[in-house]
Amino acid sequence: MKKTLLIGLLLSFHLLAQDTTDEWPEDDDWGNDWDAKESPWSQSGFLEAAYGSRINNDQLFTNQTTLSELRWHQQFQYSDEKVDFNWAYDVWVDELEEDLQFDLRELNFKFSLFGQTDVVLGRQISTWGTGDLLFINDMFPKDWQSFFSGRDDNYLKAPADALRFTSYFKPLNVDVVITPAAEPDRFINGERFALFSPFTQGHIGGFEAINPRNPNDPEYAIRLFKNFKGHQMALYGYHGIDKSPTGVDSTFQPYFPRKNVFGASFQSTLGQGLYNLEVGYHQALDDKDGDNPLVPNSQWRFLVGYERELIKKLNWGTQYYVEHTVDYDAFLANSFSPNTEVDKNRQVWTNRLTYQAMQDKLTWSLFMFYSPTDKDSYWRPSVNYRHNDQWQFTLGGNVFAGSEDHTFFGQFEDGSNLYARIRFQY
Repeated sequence: MKKTLLIGLLLSFHLLAQDTTDEWPEDDDWGNDWDAKESPWSQSGFLEAAYGSRINNDQLFTNQTTLSELRWHQQFQYSDEKVDFNWAYDVWVDELEEDLQFDLRELNFKFSLFGQTDVVLGRQISTWGTGDLLFINDMFPKDWQSFFSGRDDNYLKAPADALRFTSYFKPLNVDVVITPAAEPDRFINGERFALFSPFTQGHIGGFEAINPRNPNDPEYAIRLFKNFKGHQMALYGYHGIDKSPTGVDSTFQPYFPRKNVFGASFQSTLGQGLYNLEVGYHQALDDKDGDNPLVPNSQWRFLVGYERELIKKLNWGTQYYVEHTVDYDAFLANSFSPNTEVDKNRQVWTNRLTYQAMQDKLTWSLFMFYSPTDKDSYWRPSVNYRHNDQWQFTLGGNVFAGSEDHTFFGQFEDGSNLYARIRFQY
């Protein structure tokens, strides 16, 4: 009943959103002398049906479905000389949640001050850094449940209520984002995918296994950036929280530890491609000595990447990423389960291949994560066919593999899934 009602509502809204402006009759002499005033309002959206299921049977879940939803996305924009207004939201029926869901993606105003500063006030999606699906200095919220279940890649970035200032000066540019109440990731909590628990030394899932207290402290992020003769350079700073509940308090309840992040990035051309370097120091404010087993240690994180077109229509990108844990000896000495802890220098290698055919209507893609230290991997194959400006069809998968069930990707092996999406956009 809910699905039928929602389909009717979505189609009704879609019909109401169509442009009903009548054209001038061809035999009207006035039609060639007067131009219709362009409206400052615009709108777009899509309807999408998506379904995904596990490849293997996960004993912790009675329902092996990982994605089953009918989604309506709607976006409105208003723009004039003084202000831009953006409003975007999603409404969907989710079989796994067994309820009607709503997500406000954007609701913000953008305007200029003093002729050199852009201000964005309200709910917005922010991003920066140079990594491709690897994040060092980008401490804005991510939606890992959407990412692992096969929703569009755009849903990896989650919204937050924030105030953003971007000022442009001759020496350098400054970007500041203030989030009054810290917005964590939409992390894996056991409801849709099981995960490894170091306390039980096994997988937990099939219910909301991780339910941390919400953070209330503000977040502050700053970026100083400059494009100098084709070289893009940036410095980053962040004060806030770890975006996932990686800490455990004295009552053994999960929480989001406080942290600072300081980093830098560089991006430029090399041969026929583009390379990038990025580094960041993640300072654990709740465990500065590294001897508290309930809070992750501070880390240095490094990334080097390169991308180019191999042959016509075939693009390739590769990255090498390292997480270096500080005070590692103290970390192991105080760990409850040293045999399942991460290596001192965890390494990840990624490759992305993208091929376009049929006048760019057909896109084949493969993104691969592989960790030589964890001995696990994560494969993201997909194929997208754009039939016309309205209809798109997507098939893909999220395939995890690992020799141990406690590693970052290996813990999700039973959550490996295949998915399909059909989208009508207007």
